[in-house]
Amino acid sequence: MKPFFKLEVLSLCLALGVSAGCASQSPAMAADAPAPVAHIVPLPYSMQTSPGELRIDGAVALEGGTAAPRAGRAVAELLATLHIATADAATPLRLRLVDDAALGDEGYRLVVDEAIDLSARTDTGLLHAVQSLRQLLPADAWPAYRLPRVAITDVPAYRWRGLSLDVARSFLPVEYLEKHIDRMALFKLNRLHLHLTDDQGWRIEIKRHPKLTEVGGASAVEGGHAGYYTQEQLKHLVAYAQARGVTLVPEIDMPGHVQAALASYNELACADTRNLSTYSGVEVGFSVFCLEKPEVVYPFVHDVLEEVVAIFPSNEIHIGGDEIKHPLYADFVGRAAAMVDAMGRTPIVWEEGSVADMKPDALLQLWNDGYAIDKAVAKGHPLILSPCSYLYIDHGNYAGQPGADWCRAEGVPLKRVYSFDPTPFKTAVGVEAALWTEFVHTDAAADDHLWPRLAAVAEVAWSPAGQRSYDGFVQRMGALRPQLDALGIRYHAEPDLGWTDAKDAH
Repeated sequence: MKPFFKLEVLSLCLALGVSAGCASQSPAMAADAPAPVAHIVPLPYSMQTSPGELRIDGAVALEGGTAAPRAGRAVAELLATLHIATADAATPLRLRLVDDAALGDEGYRLVVDEAIDLSARTDTGLLHAVQSLRQLLPADAWPAYRLPRVAITDVPAYRWRGLSLDVARSFLPVEYLEKHIDRMALFKLNRLHLHLTDDQGWRIEIKRHPKLTEVGGASAVEGGHAGYYTQEQLKHLVAYAQARGVTLVPEIDMPGHVQAALASYNELACADTRNLSTYSGVEVGFSVFCLEKPEVVYPFVHDVLEEVVAIFPSNEIHIGGDEIKHPLYADFVGRAAAMVDAMGRTPIVWEEGSVADMKPDALLQLWNDGYAIDKAVAKGHPLILSPCSYLYIDHGNYAGQPGADWCRAEGVPLKRVYSFDPTPFKTAVGVEAALWTEFVHTDAAADDHLWPRLAAVAEVAWSPAGQRSYDGFVQRMGALRPQLDALGIRYHAEPDLGWTDAKDAH
């Protein structure tokens, strides 16, 4: 592969995605400016620029869009957004599937010279190439476009690049999740882990147990929103995400964090359980299935998992397993994991589940920074990395922002997120941030906590640690602010990115 080339970044006003401060420039003035600059997040594995530029005057000659349907859809959407027509005599824009093992399942090449050439082994790789092209272009329509001459070869460092989104404490509507999936795709994030059940709410329709949503779906954390997703809505979201290169991974949290289930079906609790009501607080660790009643609990768990698997085609199914101490805990995790195995899927368990007897391919999600995970790694368990002091972005963007602070009192600022280094974890398959919603109750609040920090997560998971730097990220991400504006994101006005002049709505 070509050696990594570090771009010297010019003024943001020279970037193709012009900032708010440059918006008064006319297209003619922009055309007279120096050569455009390539700003891409996450940082590509290899990027080389050449003198000059490629100008597109309102049309391209599109080739190969039908061979890769997801990439073809994405490039058609991009052209429509920018009002770029297709014409046989225009600048070629080529999408090609190639037999190149070096690119793996998600890598791609993007070359801009006299034409625009995107190539990859897979539709997914081409989809990522389209997203990089999208970042090279302005976020809004112009009469003409100027692209830097660039040659990119890009492959991800990790296959799992995601976000755990808690919709159990406070419900988020389908429309927001669709928008969020589009935003994830722009930054090549590919796993949306939906935390669907917890003490405060049950958000997934289970047809064999309708009271889960009738009762558990009607509750939420104090100040939050109740609701639930029908199976048809979830199947729609699965397809929507798949078309954009994102896999939805469901989590049913158990045997703890189950107050919504106990309130719905009291028989899941032990006889001496006094609290069988729905719950709106923020404290955790008090609820648990009655594991001394296996004849009740395990048929219920099997029913739920069977319907979950029928909705979600993801290879992995998350079964929770955090923050519970019980003499039968390890037995429960082992039995639930075995159910997932028998259904042809791979279980994910929060790190505490490492005490259970599971197959070595069961994934562990590491959330306590200092958890002694070595024994589990020695068994062969792969890791998803979510250490809370780096990647729990329900914590503040800055020290003192109202909300969660239990893991890191100073908050988890953008620079802190970016500083996480996954390389010491030799069995890691990827990196996943987490947004819990005890204190995040609206779409706007979710946006504020997610962006731009989730873009930093994308770069940590995609780009090799030795090639990236925070200063470089700040320059590139700062220039992509118009892309976030075009997507309607009500992001945090991050001072490190020069966004302190963000609109009042942000």
